[in-house]
Amino acid sequence: MDIGPRRTNSHDDIDDDLLEEAEPGEGEGERELVYANVAEFVTEHLAYQYRRDIDLAGRATTFTWCAQWWRHEEAVSRLTGLWRAWENLRTDPTTGLAVWWRDYADPTMRTLFDEKGPFHGCTPRAHAPKGIPLPLDPPPAGLFE
Repeated sequence: MDIGPRRTNSHDDIDDDLLEEAEPGEGEGERELVYANVAEFVTEHLAYQYRRDIDLAGRATTFTWCAQWWRHEEAVSRLTGLWRAWENLRTDPTTGLAVWWRDYADPTMRTLFDEKGPFHGCTPRAHAPKGIPLPLDPPPAGLFE
């Protein structure tokens, strides 16, 4: 399965200039993003960082993935959080990336790769989700007022 051209090498997208010690108050505010959106982050960075033995037919795999990940609200929400955390932590010259992997990437991807996770029923070749939204009863009137 071809995921397309890659813009960078493993950590070429980390701006070393941002990692240099700054004066207090300097560089505060909006940081320039490396990736414009979660789709860029997933296709140009994350897909290359995670290399797993995934059965393209989806038979008895340890890892489940849907090539149409953007059709799963939970996956989009989790991956957006992962992207935003990466954009923030990439500039930490000490433990930023280690924290990102330990606290963000590994737990997020474990959930997404899980065979009963949000991609349950899908394969890298077919979007066929089996999950349904959680059943809900409306709360009693006035409970949250």
